[in-house]
Amino acid sequence: MKKIWLIGASEGIGRALARELGENTDNFLILSARNTERLLGLSSELKAASLVYPIDVSDSESVKACWKEIITKTPEVDVVIYCAGYYTPMSIENINVVEIEKMVNVNLVGAARVVSQVVPEFMAKNSGHIALISSIAGYRGLPNDTGYGASKSGLIHLAENLNCDLSAYDIKVQLISPGFVKTRLTDLNNFNMPSLMTAERAAKKIIKALEKNSFEVRFPFIFSTFLKLLSLTPYPIYFWLMKKMKAYLKNNS
Repeated sequence: MKKIWLIGASEGIGRALARELGENTDNFLILSARNTERLLGLSSELKAASLVYPIDVSDSESVKACWKEIITKTPEVDVVIYCAGYYTPMSIENINVVEIEKMVNVNLVGAARVVSQVVPEFMAKNSGHIALISSIAGYRGLPNDTGYGASKSGLIHLAENLNCDLSAYDIKVQLISPGFVKTRLTDLNNFNMPSLMTAERAAKKIIKALEKNSFEVRFPFIFSTFLKLLSLTPYPIYFWLMKKMKAYLKNNS
């Protein structure tokens, strides 16, 4: 039986992922998020055994207390999936520092808080699997993406740091970077999102990714590969393209 701690399980991709993982009775799910009621309702739907441990990833003490309770009651966690996320659409013209702080705190610092608790346990047993759910928005600065893209770029960097340091301990680190996924957060966008997919489809792709040995898995393939290649273009060309994109978004919002 594989014990999986899923953080961010109450909504969106995390909830869909919990349902998908919960179809396999060989899994034992540890579900965490702030909304206890939503987690309990989700847990009751799953075929796999599961427990609920509320957490606020923006609070270091909450993360420490949650992990302490988990390893006391359900030791030997095998996989940790960080899927917590916060998003506010924003351009530099309407910059909101409070919202940027929330995005960075949840998307990046929250992941670091969780990792800081998990890594010593994994190092001690020379095994474990850490998967960080990032976004292709973190590849490079995009129009109307102030704050969120920066937080996801930092998460990408954190995953790279982890892989550099933890490979010597046989700890598997993965960076999973989806494109646009329809959730209550992306519903805030006022533009057409290329290659938009459902949370259920994204969850199936994430599960396939978890079974691979690749460090990074991104999807959908064509759109994510386009942005990956775009991130390698020289600045003059890149900023010219972004200027065109900014104008397009403005005219189609």
